[in-house]
Amino acid sequence: MPFDTPTLPKLIERTDADLAGATERVLRRSDQIVLGRVHAGGAHELHGYLAFIAKQILPDECEEDMLIRLAKFRLKVPRREAVAATGPVTVVGQVGAVIDQTVVLQYADGRRYAVNAPVTLTAGQATVTVSAVEPGVAGNLPAGAGLELVSPVLGIAPNATVLAPGITGGTEQESIEALRQRVIRSYRIVPDGGNADDYETWAREVPGITRAWCRRHYMGLGTVGVFVMRDDDPNPIPSQASLDAVRDHIEAERPVTAELYVLAPKDKPLHFQIRLSPDTNTTRAAVEKSLRDLIKREGDLGVTVLRTHLAEAISQAPGENDHELIAPAANVGLAPNEIPTFGSVTWL
Repeated sequence: MPFDTPTLPKLIERTDADLAGATERVLRRSDQIVLGRVHAGGAHELHGYLAFIAKQILPDECEEDMLIRLAKFRLKVPRREAVAATGPVTVVGQVGAVIDQTVVLQYADGRRYAVNAPVTLTAGQATVTVSAVEPGVAGNLPAGAGLELVSPVLGIAPNATVLAPGITGGTEQESIEALRQRVIRSYRIVPDGGNADDYETWAREVPGITRAWCRRHYMGLGTVGVFVMRDDDPNPIPSQASLDAVRDHIEAERPVTAELYVLAPKDKPLHFQIRLSPDTNTTRAAVEKSLRDLIKREGDLGVTVLRTHLAEAISQAPGENDHELIAPAANVGLAPNEIPTFGSVTWL
């Protein structure tokens, strides 16, 4: 049975009773009350410290510092650090001009990118690879974005252009709650020499990957299909570069058995038509947030999105009094390689 930690008033009452019972009579000017409160306060602090220690044993309730320590013992890849975005940039200038590794380029809003390796221009232009100075999602830039040299370089034009597919791959440091879920999963899932759970574990070890699914015989007998998602990115559907990184990591871990395919889910946008009461901007925003949370929480690969769950999410939105969900009019079934995403809302 669980142990009930006594409250401070209860400890004071017990201490007073113990002190009173230890003497035959109470003196007129006794300091019993003071002693009782002093001892009870010390005992209460000890009880609290023991309760704190008990929470540190398992990862579901432990503090951040202890969780990071547990991750170092339980996980092959502990807390994932932030990753800097990288990508190709084209520069123009005189033939033979050199752009060194120390060169830094800057975007209009102040984001900076360093050249990864020195390049010599052979035809009046060259493609160089740059990395964001500050790691994280903020370093991502689309193709066509313009950069400018922070300091002039002899023979190099001051402007540069980001090439396709853009400067990508920037990832934030893994959140504590995401790390907590990985540590908890390590207690539940025991490695088994390359079963489906192992493939999902290996995929989740790659920076930026938040969810993974393993499908046996997906491309035929003797094949394994692994689908991954990057929910913390502006576009959660992973790029080919991200898929290649997952494949390389799994290939280094898995036994030599089935042929591996690492794939991106096909998004299935859900479009809603809702008649809301009261129909205000605040209520609309709350409903949209509730629907997005539901889709992220229950949006599994190949799942059937239940209309009743959508209606429940709308009803739980703060400020909603009544609503009518016109579309979707029924459950939404997905193909095995599809994943639901939030599309749009038409307010009626």
